[in-house]
Amino acid sequence: MKRRFSIKRAFLDLLFIKVQLKDLFSKNDKYKQLIEFMLSKDFIDSDEYLPSLKQIGIELNIKPYTLSKLIKDLYNEVFDLEKENYLEFNKPEIYFDLNYFENDRGYFLCKNLAYIPRVGENIDIPFLKAQVGTDYFYVDSIRHSLDTNVQRIFISLKSGLYNKYFHYEKYKAYEQGRIDSSDLFYKHDLSIKKKMKTN
Repeated sequence: MKRRFSIKRAFLDLLFIKVQLKDLFSKNDKYKQLIEFMLSKDFIDSDEYLPSLKQIGIELNIKPYTLSKLIKDLYNEVFDLEKENYLEFNKPEIYFDLNYFENDRGYFLCKNLAYIPRVGENIDIPFLKAQVGTDYFYVDSIRHSLDTNVQRIFISLKSGLYNKYFHYEKYKAYEQGRIDSSDLFYKHDLSIKKKMKTN
């Protein structure tokens, strides 16, 4: 049994990959008008509300039922494995967030890396030592985001060496309520260790 989903949510989901929809369905007249409407405005980053399906239908001169079916068909076709509509997120953006102590931070952006470091790996970054006070870090967390045709990779680095045991104890303390999320994400390991000893 297929999961039922909100047509409005499906429309919003498709807006994140609208550039790719144009390429995937360039020869398909069925979706041409809807895709052109999606491309006509920057709905996601706009301060305006997302138009209702009724408003979209009026603008496109399509009846509400027909519009709902069109969005549903497009959504299902994009994510149907048998159709082989491959999405491409071939423009990487890699964001590094370096944390030395609570108030000592550095940032930089990369277009590409030969290898994406994984959680726990150590990394030497000598060109930001003046800004953050050290050049030796470990990967604390990694988060990926896919949008349009861009893969954004957010790599959070903390100063020092990775300690698997401390990493385990830190998350255990978080689950037990001895430290909170602001400690986990914004405090340096030395501050967290002190707080864990007192709790």
